[in-house]
Amino acid sequence: MKKIASILVASALTFSSCSDFLNVESQGKLTEDVFFGEEQGALMSINAIYTQLRAWNLIGFSWFGIMELPSDNSDTGSELADGSVPRLNTINNFTYDASTSELNGWWEGNYKAIASCNVALDNLGAVKNEALRVKCVAQARFFRGFFYFNLVRAFGGVPLITQVQQPGEYDQPRAAEALVYDQIVSDLTFAAENLPTRQEWGTKELGRVTKGTAEGLLAKVYLFRQDYANAKRYAGQVIDRKEYALHNDYRDLFSPDSYYSNEVMLADQYLWGESQDRNKESEYLKWQGIRGAGMGWGMFSPSEALDKAYEAGDPRRTATIFYDGEVLEGKGQINFKKEIPPRANKKTIWPTSFWNSNSFGKHNCHLYFLRYADVLLIYAEASNEIDTDKTSALAKLEEVRARARRSVHPADMVVDLPAITETDTDKLRELIWHERRVELALEGHRFYDLIRADKVVPGYAAKMLKAHGKDNFTMAQHATFFIPQKQIDISQGVLTQNK
Repeated sequence: MKKIASILVASALTFSSCSDFLNVESQGKLTEDVFFGEEQGALMSINAIYTQLRAWNLIGFSWFGIMELPSDNSDTGSELADGSVPRLNTINNFTYDASTSELNGWWEGNYKAIASCNVALDNLGAVKNEALRVKCVAQARFFRGFFYFNLVRAFGGVPLITQVQQPGEYDQPRAAEALVYDQIVSDLTFAAENLPTRQEWGTKELGRVTKGTAEGLLAKVYLFRQDYANAKRYAGQVIDRKEYALHNDYRDLFSPDSYYSNEVMLADQYLWGESQDRNKESEYLKWQGIRGAGMGWGMFSPSEALDKAYEAGDPRRTATIFYDGEVLEGKGQINFKKEIPPRANKKTIWPTSFWNSNSFGKHNCHLYFLRYADVLLIYAEASNEIDTDKTSALAKLEEVRARARRSVHPADMVVDLPAITETDTDKLRELIWHERRVELALEGHRFYDLIRADKVVPGYAAKMLKAHGKDNFTMAQHATFFIPQKQIDISQGVLTQNK
């Protein structure tokens, strides 16, 4: 964000031990000294939540391992000589266990962020400026819903912590999955009703969550619950308000210059060089790129199945996948090492003129958690499920494809991306799922889209994953991840395993 300070109220917003996500000292009430000036203190507590969006456990290895790698769009990259590759391969081929570190990293990262939300919410009642208080509460509740949505998709039922814990309250059992979703809906509904729009925030506050962000995520949550009426309702409200719009060109959407695009509804908070602590590499970006080419570690690779999933003449393929032998401005032709897969995530690969301090890991390329194209496709899918007339569903689908059609592409490519006219509900459903696959590729959506699709069309997830050679997957075993063994041990058995 342009003007959001990255100040962490350390004494209240960090854990005494990062291995024990609930063992927070009883520091939940910000003192008057820390909460000085009310407005400044309130903003400090909220800005501390935003800083979590660039944390190692939320956009680094754990994000890749939990959100992207298990899908049929991605495979492990790098080379076997890298000590992390064998471990990541267990996620890629579904042979991981409860001790796999990415599971615990995802758990701890999201609960640390939830603790930041709860600290803020426990203290914001002291703010006398009512308008400021409501905006701050709405932001904190949005993020608590967002982080719990991360957890419930990954693990199913999890401990439901909605206030700062006191001694004797640290070891909490898992709540039922339905109750976790109820809390998510409650938090996001409050946020949707009370957050300003993007326009109301104004340019100085670009990057803050908005009314549209909350409604868009709420639509997504309802889609996962197969509540298509509410998914369509909230996605429709975002669309009708015109708070967001599609970026004109698909490739350019991912440029470091497009962080504040009208399409971006929620992104990581990495911006190099804003202050001394921002001069580090992006935890998301440095693991991307191409190993051996002086541009990142290349730990993850677009799959051959994704490469083949694009329709002939879809410009999104060459905007998403960087191929062995391609030329990058400032680097020349990039030849991949023989030991590594011949594809990389092009959404993160930009000319060296964008690289800060001449470092691939320091250019301002971002992970988008939610964007407007996702909302359009949520609307299309929900409309297809409940509306006999498919006109509205097809129109939203066409908006996404039309943008792809007019996007920049190689001079020798013949763009052939016809409008979809299918009106059979079952056939159109799978066409929309396919559109989500290629439009949102490598952005952390595909695996959980497969899991929720399987609940509509049994066998769908296994069919798609096994077609890519991920033969070990079963819905019974892999629809959720193991509860991290480390957390079960810390809780002295209060937490139970879900396998």
